[in-house]
Amino acid sequence: MKEGSMSIEDRLAYARLEFRKFRIPHPHVARIAAELDVLRKVGQASRKEWEAKGSRGARIPQKLLAIIGPSQTGKSTSIQNYLETVVAAEDHDDETEPVLHVTMSAQATTKSLGSDILEAYLDNDFDSGTARSLLRRASIQIESARTDVLVLDEIHHLIDNDKNGTTAWSVTETIKRMLIRGACPFLVMGTEKARPLLLNNPQFKGRTYAPIFLDPLDLARPAERKTFIEHCAGFDLKLVEHGIFPKPSGLVRGEIPAALYDVSQGVIGTASAVFEAAAEIAIRGGRSVIALDDISDAIDDWAIPLQYTDYNPIAQGLREIRPRKRA
Repeated sequence: MKEGSMSIEDRLAYARLEFRKFRIPHPHVARIAAELDVLRKVGQASRKEWEAKGSRGARIPQKLLAIIGPSQTGKSTSIQNYLETVVAAEDHDDETEPVLHVTMSAQATTKSLGSDILEAYLDNDFDSGTARSLLRRASIQIESARTDVLVLDEIHHLIDNDKNGTTAWSVTETIKRMLIRGACPFLVMGTEKARPLLLNNPQFKGRTYAPIFLDPLDLARPAERKTFIEHCAGFDLKLVEHGIFPKPSGLVRGEIPAALYDVSQGVIGTASAVFEAAAEIAIRGGRSVIALDDISDAIDDWAIPLQYTDYNPIAQGLREIRPRKRA
């Protein structure tokens, strides 16, 4: 990007698009990638055994892995990163979907589960039919696309819109039956609200591997402090790599990491969002880097109104960092 040749509006639009392309290394990304590798090997070996029998008879029943953590801890981004790097580098025909990333509907039901899976496969008639027919078509598509792992994202939507628990039970029962039929392992992801799904249906939780809980980072722990600071530095580098600013802004200098930790409570996605808001303020001001005042203004204009925090540690002073309570 040639900064001087673009209007403020063009720079803002460019930055907003490039922000969505940022991929900053993080231990969560590496861990989820490793888990996907293992699940894929299970799915591939199971399919190979079944095909060796002429694709007849019962499949080996599968299990699921649950990844639970607050919004913006990098769950969905980790899946996207895996698809963009690992899967994209593999040699597949257009009909093959080794890892299918499905985002569950806000009003999740057994019918929408089938529809959401088919939509992820780019089926033009993803919402046509009964719940049973949609789920049958989804199961057939999993087989024909030779899908190794099916990722169900935003599974907490089952809790958000289910006051008496009947829909959540029905959908978890459907997922359980799909696992018993053995097409492929599942990876399910959601916020802490999804925890009851793993506990309330005994047969469902009996088909899960040990769940992974992605807690916010804790600056009181040296390794996690290092990870948080590296994320701040990584965001700074991405601003330059993507041509948003011509030089680094120094986002790990002085009080910035501690202030961002205070605001984000260790959630890296929230820290990134504050930096995004600060970058926009800098662009509107015609600056070529993010200034400390830009971050302070971003906290006032973005983080506080959206109730991520009620305190600006840059303007009001840093507070003591206390160890986080683990769930």
